[in-house]
Amino acid sequence: MASNCRFGHGITHEVGMDLIDLGAKRVLLVIDAAVRALPTGAVVQQALQDSKLDFAVFDQIEIEPTDGSFLAAAKFATDGEFDAIVAVGGGSTLDTAKAATCFDVSG
Repeated sequence: MASNCRFGHGITHEVGMDLIDLGAKRVLLVIDAAVRALPTGAVVQQALQDSKLDFAVFDQIEIEPTDGSFLAAAKFATDGEFDAIVAVGGGSTLDTAKAATCFDVSG
């Protein structure tokens, strides 16, 4: 899947539609627990629900990620068999989402 960058007021409401357009079936939402509780986190989760996407949330983000936290995210991603990842938050969240796609934890 190619990444998609969009800007503008209210655009976050369209994330589910964008994922469907990309052919996503099972989505991993990587989001900081604090951001998850904010309006932006609620909008993203609602957009995924409204689009009837199957998704799971990984919110165990460490402010200064470690190899252990990266491996935990990678295991969650591997076990979940996701075909798309949405990362919402700052640098630690984005780094965690990227690491989740890179580590082979299959055994």
